[in-house]
Amino acid sequence: AELKQFSQRMTPKDINSILQFAVLSLVILPILPSEDFGPYNAINPRQIWWMVVLISGLALAGYLALRIIGARHGAAVLGIFGGLASSTATTMMFSRHARDHGDLVRMSSIVILIANVMVMIRLWLVASVVAPELSKPVAIVFACGIVPGVSMALYGWRLLSAAGHLPTPEVKNPTELRTALSFGLLYAIVLLTAAWLQDIAGNSGLFIVAVASGLTDADASVLSTLRMFNLQIIPDNDAVVAVTLALIANLIFKIGLVISIGGGKLARHVLPGLLAIGGGMTAGLLLLV
Repeated sequence: AELKQFSQRMTPKDINSILQFAVLSLVILPILPSEDFGPYNAINPRQIWWMVVLISGLALAGYLALRIIGARHGAAVLGIFGGLASSTATTMMFSRHARDHGDLVRMSSIVILIANVMVMIRLWLVASVVAPELSKPVAIVFACGIVPGVSMALYGWRLLSAAGHLPTPEVKNPTELRTALSFGLLYAIVLLTAAWLQDIAGNSGLFIVAVASGLTDADASVLSTLRMFNLQIIPDNDAVVAVTLALIANLIFKIGLVISIGGGKLARHVLPGLLAIGGGMTAGLLLLV
């Protein structure tokens, strides 16, 4: 019934999103060369675009899911699909919402927590597809962050029914050609930078890139690390460390969004959960390595 209602109210923008994804995956991807180019042979056009298709596809699923559910089914579902579409946009949107609606601060904090748990689940799925050998160690580290994150969200679960109206996160069309090209370019830059720093500074250079690029885009940082692992440039332990550093750096960026946009009241509710996620991932990494 939900799908039927959605199909009846689909906008040209929704149809365009689906058509653009078809172009990205069925038209552009097959014609790109699958050869390594550039310094350190770090650039493979088809491999880079495959990552664009993978991330765009997951984001499109979250984007369309948000269009289907709207804000009618509560904060939990918004957090789940907001995290699939863009945890950064969801964090920013609900930080603003908490600032403007003081009585819904706790509800907004739960949405933000769930969205940031979904990031780990989404990137674990990506790692399982791109580098299956890293699936288990990445799952261990991420699980150590997911468990406390979910626990903190469940702690306030009983309050979700009182959430009232919640806004749908304002997520950009993830399949728009400009968005796809921007991500592909960023991913290529991260690849080149990581390969260069890894060459001159060893694996410490890779970790620096993971932190710097992970601050604003964990996807590009994680994917570049997975590619370097597949090329046997870095060992599995260092790859897991770099992936974790990228996620923690991204979490720090979102904590900054919560404090600067949502203010102290939201921070008091959401920071314990976000810090628990970061602390859990750190503990999982120390346990693993």
